Amino acid sequence: MEHPVREIGSIIQTLTTGSPGEQLDTLNKFFVSDASFTHPFCHVPSFKKGTIPFARNIDSRWILLCIYRWYRTLSPTIDITIESAVFNQSTNCLFVNIHQTFAVWFVPLYRADVSLITVLKLEQRTSQSSNGTTALSGPGQERAKYYISSQEDFYQMNDCVQFLVPRVGQWLWRLWQLFSTWLCVVLSLMFLPVYYTMNSGKAAKKVT
Repeated sequence: MEHPVREIGSIIQTLTTGSPGEQLDTLNKFFVSDASFTHPFCHVPSFKKGTIPFARNIDSRWILLCIYRWYRTLSPTIDITIESAVFNQSTNCLFVNIHQTFAVWFVPLYRADVSLITVLKLEQRTSQSSNGTTALSGPGQERAKYYISSQEDFYQMNDCVQFLVPRVGQWLWRLWQLFSTWLCVVLSLMFLPVYYTMNSGKAAKKVT
């Protein structure tokens, strides 16, 4: 990527709604070979080819491809909207706010409307331009582009349980949240003297 904020929407759309060939090409083009992946339900650590005995041609990007393939197998028709994208150049982190409708094909009338924040860690590397010439003037100079080295998906818990318990999952979790809130209020009142004893005289740390 040369412009992560502008390009990331097309990349995510292709990974989640494109053909098998488009999905493979996009992953190979924009992810480093040892990219890592973290999701509430699975994790792929970063590793290069040759790391796994008896499977030395496999790297972590190949595992990530399998996950995206299974994602498309479960839900061949996905509605996905990129609501916003923000790039922090000081940390090379791209934050993407996504809304998706996930429908499992073998569960009638099942639709999970969920929102998530995807955090993509980017690495800047040099590469040749598409026409084979260098993008910058001068011999031996190459175009610097951003590649995805890690992906981490953050879901609200009530959205996660929709995948595990269709229809009623989010309402069961909402009931638990309300009970937990009530419990916090009761315990805060019961332990109010302890709160004041442990925190009186303390001041907020100054931000430098």
